[in-house]
Amino acid sequence: MGDRLAVLGIYGSPRKGGNTELLIEEALRGAEAAGARVERVRLAEMRIIPCRECLSCYRDGNCVIADDMQGLYKRLLEADRIILASPIFFYGITAWAKAMVDRCQALWARRYILKDETLNREGRRGLFISVSGTKGKRSFEGAVLTVRYFFDAFGVAYADDLLVRGIDACGDILKEPEALRRAFDAGKGLVAGGTDPKI
Repeated sequence: MGDRLAVLGIYGSPRKGGNTELLIEEALRGAEAAGARVERVRLAEMRIIPCRECLSCYRDGNCVIADDMQGLYKRLLEADRIILASPIFFYGITAWAKAMVDRCQALWARRYILKDETLNREGRRGLFISVSGTKGKRSFEGAVLTVRYFFDAFGVAYADDLLVRGIDACGDILKEPEALRRAFDAGKGLVAGGTDPKI
């Protein structure tokens, strides 16, 4: 069991049973089918205070804010694969997801200021899943850029994404069986190594 890859699924939507959750669940099913161990984290159920930009983390790589993010740091660093799922809110990820991302400044400081080589572990990969209520061509640009730098902060390659436009009402994704199939395949491929990091 110790050699099974660890996959951390991060739910960035506050809506249980919604489109984003249905997609990440399929991706995690795919990861499990490929033999991975899966853990789920629902950000809306956690207490994560936004980054204060106090820069205390530049001294030792640790955040001084005592909240649920302290436990999440450990999970982020231990996971071999990370799947972050968030719907688009005003052309970005949700506030719950963004609070987590901003607090990863502490991990960025470890990697880039303090030169902690343990954050350069080879082979770590990430998948981003998102839905947008609109069909605009640029709907995902801001979110994708944010997630790329989130993954990079602690040495995870942005391996793949699943971005689905025109999904708004709760359950709309169930009318898109191809998107659900792609989510399963993306989760499976993330574990099996079937996707190459995107530049």
